[in-house]
Amino acid sequence: MTVADDPVVRPRIWAAVLGVAVLAQTVSAMDSSVLNLAVKTLADPVLGLGAGTGELAWAISAYTVVYAAAMFAGGALADRFGPRRALSTGLVVFMVTSSIAAFSATPLELVLARGAMGVGAALITPATLSVALRISEPAQRPKAVAIWASAAAVGLAIGPIVGGLLLSRFWWGSVFLLNVPVTAICLVGIGLWVPRLHVAQRRPLDRPGLALSFGGLLGVVYGVIQIGGDVGWDSPSVLVPLMAGLALLAVFAVQQSRSSAPSFDVRLFLRRRFAGGGLVLTVAFFGITGQLFYASFYLQDILGLSPLGAGLAIAPTAVGILTGNLWAPALVRRFSVRRVASIGMIVAVATLACYLVFDASTPVVLFGFMMLVQGLAMGLVVVPATSAAMDNLPAERSGAGSAVTSGLRQLGGTLGIAVGSTILSAWYRSELRPALVGLPDDLARQALGSAQAALSVARAAGRPELTEAATSAYLHAMRITAGTSVVLCLSGLVLIAVCLGGPSD
Repeated sequence: MTVADDPVVRPRIWAAVLGVAVLAQTVSAMDSSVLNLAVKTLADPVLGLGAGTGELAWAISAYTVVYAAAMFAGGALADRFGPRRALSTGLVVFMVTSSIAAFSATPLELVLARGAMGVGAALITPATLSVALRISEPAQRPKAVAIWASAAAVGLAIGPIVGGLLLSRFWWGSVFLLNVPVTAICLVGIGLWVPRLHVAQRRPLDRPGLALSFGGLLGVVYGVIQIGGDVGWDSPSVLVPLMAGLALLAVFAVQQSRSSAPSFDVRLFLRRRFAGGGLVLTVAFFGITGQLFYASFYLQDILGLSPLGAGLAIAPTAVGILTGNLWAPALVRRFSVRRVASIGMIVAVATLACYLVFDASTPVVLFGFMMLVQGLAMGLVVVPATSAAMDNLPAERSGAGSAVTSGLRQLGGTLGIAVGSTILSAWYRSELRPALVGLPDDLARQALGSAQAALSVARAAGRPELTEAATSAYLHAMRITAGTSVVLCLSGLVLIAVCLGGPSD
């Protein structure tokens, strides 16, 4: 049910308001993956910033970890001050910080700017879903959720395409400058069409919760990425942040359960379908986001594609996701949430398993077909899971509910990158070391930094056998990483079977 004081909008205005929300959500979701195809350029000391694997992982993860951690506060702000005001503020922050990121001179500057962009995105996402739900009559809500979910998933999928297109013509910072005109269009649309939605109760900002969630996630992600820096699980630089992060998250969960106005309402997890839907989204985005990280190097370094070519190879994902999202509501009505989501997850896991057999001779067309099928499968998972999670939530709690589900999506993506880059880096180093015998120490260290660096060293040192060794090491590491993702994503099937069957809570 809609809140009594929410305005009833005419069909044309409904479409315009939803269009603004979708565009804003698309651009924020796109930045979760737009940098993936730029990692090769950023690793180059001449064309980019000379970033190593760990720095590259942080350049991507800084956005998603802040996005996830601050999302809970974003949902509370949307419920307290209204989604219109939260959305406008988020867009302004996103626009300014995107401009700063575009002109970063060092990896550290880029990481900090990306984190600041995450703050803006954390305000945008809960507000867009809240707007989409609250301007819609009950009969329109499934359609509104499907369209909104399409924006989130398609944004993630088209990020590499946009990045590849811009990198083929401009410098790497252009992938961020694109956000400026898009956010400006959204701000104009808000001024013209988005109504001021009634705020039933002004909720206080949960500052302790925000600090605990941000510190906890930061510690866990930092610890996991440190393993990829070749220090091992038992190193203090891994164990200290990892344990501290887990401890802070435990305190966060207890604090939120006792708060009268939590930013992350853990009590929503008492709703079986809400908990199941949110966790399924976490697993799904873990798989697809982590995959985009290692697919970038595979397409460019192993298959030899340009950034634009790599983006086009990934492009079918967007078509598949959009198709799956549009089909999902009708399929759910006919077959049930559990059946549709289960089929989607099975097919998605199968596409991730394709990396176990991909090699340097795999046709690009075959890769593109795999991405199309994967996108279709993701659409069949995301829409039912999102709808299951949001069903029967009061409209005045839509901001908090969307913040939790969106935060879990971002958390899944963040962990997908952190875990994926860690496993990839560790196995790559292990496999490549025997081929570095006889190289000067500085060149050996450089080659261990990334596959791109190893190929550059091989050319500079006149060592063609090192090129072959680097290719072989990367393919082996990629298969191990993909296999791990397959195993972890299978847990999504268990969640769907246990939590998404039967009526809503």
